[in-house]
Amino acid sequence: MVKAVTSIATGEGRPTPWLARLRLLFDLRYLALVTSVATYALIVLGGTVRATDSGLACPDWPRCHGQLIPPLDTHVLIEYSHRLAAMTVGFLILGTAVSAWLWYRNNRLLRGGATLALLLLIAQVLVGGVTVNMELPDTVVALHLAIALSLLASLLFTTVGAFRWGSSRMSDGPARAARGLLALPLVAGVAALGLILTGSYVANSGAGLVYPDWPLFNGKLVSAGGWLADLHYVHRLMAVVVGLLVLAVLVQAWRRGRSSLVKTAAGLALALYVAQVFVGASNIWFELATSVRILHLALASALWAALVLAASGAYFERRIA
Repeated sequence: MVKAVTSIATGEGRPTPWLARLRLLFDLRYLALVTSVATYALIVLGGTVRATDSGLACPDWPRCHGQLIPPLDTHVLIEYSHRLAAMTVGFLILGTAVSAWLWYRNNRLLRGGATLALLLLIAQVLVGGVTVNMELPDTVVALHLAIALSLLASLLFTTVGAFRWGSSRMSDGPARAARGLLALPLVAGVAALGLILTGSYVANSGAGLVYPDWPLFNGKLVSAGGWLADLHYVHRLMAVVVGLLVLAVLVQAWRRGRSSLVKTAAGLALALYVAQVFVGASNIWFELATSVRILHLALASALWAALVLAASGAYFERRIA
């Protein structure tokens, strides 16, 4: 059986009916897509855990209050549902990695993207356990979010690559042409990641309402000084920089005649950014309402995903033969 699977994976021979059904079931394109969507939903659910202060509802890990079936309390159920969702996503990521190694074993890009996702999953599980055992320190919470967003990025990269490889002839070697066209989406993505992690520090350190007004800062354009005030101030300034970068990505995509994926992702990123600005302001206007905080992270993660899609699309676009 192993020999049969290996021969089909490397393109030798014709698949038997059961192997064809197996490959259809573990089609990397759709499996990676479903896993990406599930991972995004898991990130939003994790934001819900934080926004509802449910992070320590289960004070131990991996069990909850020493049990496999936790007490029926609202905060406990929110936290425990996050853990169950994480387990489900974990199996999806494992399936994605297995699919990549079975059917794309000679494609180092797709195999590497799926393998990286699996490694990040392991790191995320370990950091998640540390986060609970150390009672949610700000730095570890930010690291937990950073790994989750990196995991989402690796899955989206694998998804785009799998779909592009299935529809076009592409080169597996180093990309050399039009290197500059990839730089701007990458810079925008890194800036957005920095903005999201800074926002995590703002939320977890109590700096969210250090200024009661928006877009000014106590009626001024400069920070009042102090750690919390400066942290909040930097977060807003970074938001301005990210907005300009997202706009530049969209302009470049249309002026350079990029693929529909890159144009759509860039346009979506700009729309998400505009919505995110007003939701961020609503955090102040509604004094950090739980629903607004959850929506803020959901939009931020979606913005990150859109920029990753734009960068991935630009990367694979250059490999079309």
